[in-house]
Amino acid sequence: MIIYSFKYIIAFFVLFWIYWLLCKNKHTQNALLLLASYLFYGFWDWRCLLLLFATSVIAYGAGLYFKKVPIADKMFLRKSTRWWVRFAAVAFSLGVLIYFKYTNFFLSSINKLFGGGDYHPLSIILPVGISFYTFSAISYVVDCYQKKIEPTTDIIAGLLYTSFFPAILSGPIHKATEQLPQYLVKREFDYGLINKGFKEYVWGVFMKLCVADRLGMYVDAVYGNIANHNGTTLLFTSVAYTLQIYADFAGYSLMAIGCGKMLGIRLQNNFNLPYFSKTITEFWSKWHMSLTGWFKNYLYIPLGGNRVSKGRWIVNIMVVFLLSGLWHGAAFTFIIWGGIHGVAQVIEKLVYGKRIKTIENKFSVANVLRVLLTFSIVSFAWIFFRLSSINEVFTVISKIFNNRGHLFVEPTLFMAICSLLLLVLKDSFDQFGAKVRLFDSKYAVVRYLSIAMLIVYILLFGVLEGGQFIYFQF
Repeated sequence: MIIYSFKYIIAFFVLFWIYWLLCKNKHTQNALLLLASYLFYGFWDWRCLLLLFATSVIAYGAGLYFKKVPIADKMFLRKSTRWWVRFAAVAFSLGVLIYFKYTNFFLSSINKLFGGGDYHPLSIILPVGISFYTFSAISYVVDCYQKKIEPTTDIIAGLLYTSFFPAILSGPIHKATEQLPQYLVKREFDYGLINKGFKEYVWGVFMKLCVADRLGMYVDAVYGNIANHNGTTLLFTSVAYTLQIYADFAGYSLMAIGCGKMLGIRLQNNFNLPYFSKTITEFWSKWHMSLTGWFKNYLYIPLGGNRVSKGRWIVNIMVVFLLSGLWHGAAFTFIIWGGIHGVAQVIEKLVYGKRIKTIENKFSVANVLRVLLTFSIVSFAWIFFRLSSINEVFTVISKIFNNRGHLFVEPTLFMAICSLLLLVLKDSFDQFGAKVRLFDSKYAVVRYLSIAMLIVYILLFGVLEGGQFIYFQF
């Protein structure tokens, strides 16, 4: 059941009214949302429900222990039992993630490095959303251990924190200090919040069906037949994919955030106009913000962050980005993608120094050049992210620089560009603070007419039978 499908919309409509009309306290609200979350996840693969439940229960149980034992008690190998409980809970979540996502990658790599013989991958399914809910569970365990949040004794709220259905498949990744408290109080019907959530949901559907999936048809046609396309087409396709993945992932995030708001739950914002960034550092403060924050809080800072020697600091940045690449996919192309971003960020921080935090957010020739350079680096790196092998990547890059020709055009590209122009126009207004706000106009007729026209546009020009979201594979 895809989040924009007709079945989902009907199911959500029914859930919405039951939730607001019949659930009179936080316990019934949470119980209904937890049931809906498990049904929604089970629709994708009921076999993985037990894994989701186990991950949630272990994180909840660790929190209960920290509540019972708030200070260090018995020591084992010079570590307190609190430390070992945290270690075990985190190790379980990471172990589950590593087994299901990386076992075949590691075995294949070892086989190629030492054996060279035939390798037969194991029959291991990849549970949908595992990268997201395991990181959410780890956030809860670590925050409870560090006393950043009071562990909950409400098991339904604890399970719901990890399993909330709009975000479970592709995030945003939950931050315990921000997300859990919302399940510990009764949500009140807020028309303004619900109205905002509905608009965000519809705009997210537009981004996915009218922009991402339209561009995706062109990108798949070209990248699926690289040998028969010239460098001009491949360069254009690399930019098209850059825009496709933004519209796809940001579109999903908006849908999830919108659904959450319609149920009184505020999920973390995941995107903030990343392609207007002037540096790679700024890009990562605006792209997949929940993942960036997770790596910063639970990996970069524990490694020492920038409070260490320059050499160690560079290592810390590279470790974070290489692991970020590996988190996205079990392939060397993803690791290289992360490495490109890490190297670029190290270079610009060495060049700018502390001035990198003081670059003014204004329209100027220098900033235009910075944005274009950052966009070019990001687009180049996405080639490694999109293609399945390094050989394909090198073929594409070689053709881009050595094989010019006429641009391949197909009929659906025109519709994709029209929708893309609408997206760019809105993002530009948001970036530069323009006053055009059709969805939020003070005139009711403008608000209702604009949202109605957008829905009609989606029905006419959207790829209604569109495929899954790109980030579902992670």
